[in-house]
Amino acid sequence: MSNLVFSGRVLDNVHGFIEYTETEECIIDTLLFKRLQSIKQLSIVNWVFPGSEHTRYVHSLGVMHIADRIAKRLELPENERKIVRLAGLLHDIGHYPLSHVCELPYKNVLEAFPTENYCVDNNTKVKRQIDDLNDILTYKYMKKSQGCHHEKIGADIVLNNKEIRELIIKDCGESAPGIIADIIIGNTERTNPLLVQILHSELDADGIDYLMRDAMLAGTSFGAFELDQLIRCMCVGVVEGKQILCISPKGIAAADQYLINKFFSYSQVVFNKHVTITEWMAEQVVNWMQRNNAYFPRTEDLKQWVESEQTSEKYLSFTDNYFWASLQNLLSNELYGVEPDFIKTFCRHLIHHSELKYENGSELKFICDNNEQIKQRLRSEKCYAELDKMDDRIAIFAMRRMSKQIHYDDFENRILEQIQKEKEETGDSITEEQRTEYKVRLFSECICIKEDEKVSLLCDDERSLMRSLYSRTLAVFRLYKYE
Repeated sequence: MSNLVFSGRVLDNVHGFIEYTETEECIIDTLLFKRLQSIKQLSIVNWVFPGSEHTRYVHSLGVMHIADRIAKRLELPENERKIVRLAGLLHDIGHYPLSHVCELPYKNVLEAFPTENYCVDNNTKVKRQIDDLNDILTYKYMKKSQGCHHEKIGADIVLNNKEIRELIIKDCGESAPGIIADIIIGNTERTNPLLVQILHSELDADGIDYLMRDAMLAGTSFGAFELDQLIRCMCVGVVEGKQILCISPKGIAAADQYLINKFFSYSQVVFNKHVTITEWMAEQVVNWMQRNNAYFPRTEDLKQWVESEQTSEKYLSFTDNYFWASLQNLLSNELYGVEPDFIKTFCRHLIHHSELKYENGSELKFICDNNEQIKQRLRSEKCYAELDKMDDRIAIFAMRRMSKQIHYDDFENRILEQIQKEKEETGDSITEEQRTEYKVRLFSECICIKEDEKVSLLCDDERSLMRSLYSRTLAVFRLYKYE
């Protein structure tokens, strides 16, 4: 593997000096990439954890750096290494204002807003969400990002923006933009799963950087894990003829540590009671705006912004500043009188950096073995029966699973169940080719152990804590006063 020629470097508070090539420097200097300097990594988390001021811009540099460390460890050829670095640099180029907060209304199927009681309508949906919890295991892994997912938006930019596409082709060849787009969205159908995993799996450069960076800037210690040991233990395995990113047994403890600390990061930072309600209010406002074509673009307009050779000027200004200006416009426009009261309420709170007041004693925060236990626990609470009648409080419910992994035997049983179901319903069933594909995707998304050329899942290894923890799920339920 030959050495890349670097044209410069930038000092990062997480990784130290991050070097970049001439092509990477040209991309970093584009207006499209500089746009990420105006999008905070953790949206409104800095209201609660004041140090969390970092942006998607510096995170993208960090992901490029970690991806390259992995690529060098795996001894990838020079061109693949360059492609992986560029995928890391560009993986968040399609992000929305306030990161995931403004993305959710575009990803989800929007429902009509209530004309009368907003609280009752919201709480009825939360009750339905609880009632629908089940423990049906999935057999479909490594799903490609589609629609208005920020990764799909980013892939569209890589494929369509003339300036960025030409820079990539000049440095890495005609096929490189397509490979980079596949890596960003998690497409293992056309592109080597090994390359995709480095940026898009349970153990990827993206997750590693955001855990380290978010913890350091938020002031917590959850970002600490044995990174050097983890990367040192990375290797290439083979599953059904496909290359898979694995770790050796010596990396098991570091992998466990990484997953556990990521879990705690969500528990203590992302699910913080102040963060949760402020982000939720912002989501509701964006949801309403894009449905009503008020300041925030509708889905079809957003797509047009990024699917042309010259990415729209409107997209370049689609940043955190765009969100805050939209709130002010909602409160001062001539149609103020026809906007729903709840939208006005949320806008005022957000502009004044305030929030709906948490109802003391209403929090239910616990960890269970499965979703059925979570459902039964919540249903046993007095407030559950009253949920769809509450007209002065807002219920918020969120969950986070320790890991995406399942035991391989459970995966096989789920496949057999699906085969039987499809035979009964249609007379057809999953083909052997599809079954093989599902297996490769499972091993591509999850953390794998390679020992004596055999590849197995981390949660199936008796030396791993994940064997007993992988299915643990954190559930958080809270009530906030609507006023």
